[in-house]
Amino acid sequence: MKNPIHTDTLEPDQPFCNRVEELSSLSGHARNGMNVVIFAPRRYGKTSLVRRVQHQLRSEGVCVIYAQFMRLVSVDDLVHRLAKAVVVGLHEHESLLDKGKRWLRHLPSVQPVFTLDSSTGTPAVSIRMTSRPKDSLDALESLLEELGALLAKDDFHVCIALDEFQDIVDIKEPRVEALLREHMQRHKASYVFLGSRRRVLVDIFSNKGRPFYHSATMMELVPLPEDECVEFIRQQFAQGGKHCPEDVARKITRSVEQYPYYLQALAYRVFELCEDACTPEHVTQGYELLLGNERYSFQAILQGLSAGQLKLLRGLAQDGQAQLTSTAFLQEYGLTLGGVQSARNALSEQDIIEQLNDGRWRIVDPIFKDWLLQAF
Repeated sequence: MKNPIHTDTLEPDQPFCNRVEELSSLSGHARNGMNVVIFAPRRYGKTSLVRRVQHQLRSEGVCVIYAQFMRLVSVDDLVHRLAKAVVVGLHEHESLLDKGKRWLRHLPSVQPVFTLDSSTGTPAVSIRMTSRPKDSLDALESLLEELGALLAKDDFHVCIALDEFQDIVDIKEPRVEALLREHMQRHKASYVFLGSRRRVLVDIFSNKGRPFYHSATMMELVPLPEDECVEFIRQQFAQGGKHCPEDVARKITRSVEQYPYYLQALAYRVFELCEDACTPEHVTQGYELLLGNERYSFQAILQGLSAGQLKLLRGLAQDGQAQLTSTAFLQEYGLTLGGVQSARNALSEQDIIEQLNDGRWRIVDPIFKDWLLQAF
């Protein structure tokens, strides 16, 4: 029997757990031309959510553009990624090989290049910049001006999603934010800004001293409702021809604290382990397999951390939630007040740890926390 549970970014036609309210709100904002910031931890389904919304909008005749800004390395990199996203979005909306070619007059600095995809036989799109200014910021401004001219068309409704938008700060060019804001506020489009480094992303839009201050509606993705996770898992097992009792589905859900990616990943492994019906023992086995599978990405996180940051993570893994500056915590894990403050800021910026409403801190990723307990 084919496993019906997916563990990668979900396509619009694949099963999607809940987020009904978020889907409705985001679609409505896009239709109304509002800008939205979506923030949540890594692997929380932000990209799947936006792709689903854009798929719905495309069926309504809206042109949708999606750009990935993860790990931007330069202003030139930003220009190229945004230009390619615009061209691909336009081509999917109306073929640039046909009537859609009229739009290209608004983008004189961008030349689409079409090649035949050997696996699908369909045209694949890449781009060349026809006349790149020597200064990268000038190139970015030219592209934004051209995009503005295109978006000004009265019959043109556009939704533009910029994924991992906070990574623009890694370019280390402070004028980029101001330039993007200057043009985007005039663009006749709905922008959706996504990001998983929440502290950095939220600061871009909530800090009075930054260009994007109060320029978009903030939308935080919260953990999925437990009962709906349970029902979703049971439905997926039934679709695959297997039975998942309610108590087992609830054990799966609680084991990963309703964390969207891990919910799917653990359910996938449990489905593979059982024959006709799954048991709590299958969940335990599946969870160990999940921890083993994730160790490579977790080890990569540790390799980039200082000794002080590792000590702080060890303390949070063992204590669960803690007051980081308490004398007991500092003494237990051999930390100093200054060392904790430095490590806390670095780990928080990477969205590895987060502060709770009561002032305590915890590790964001519950599976990473459990893996750390084993590793230490």
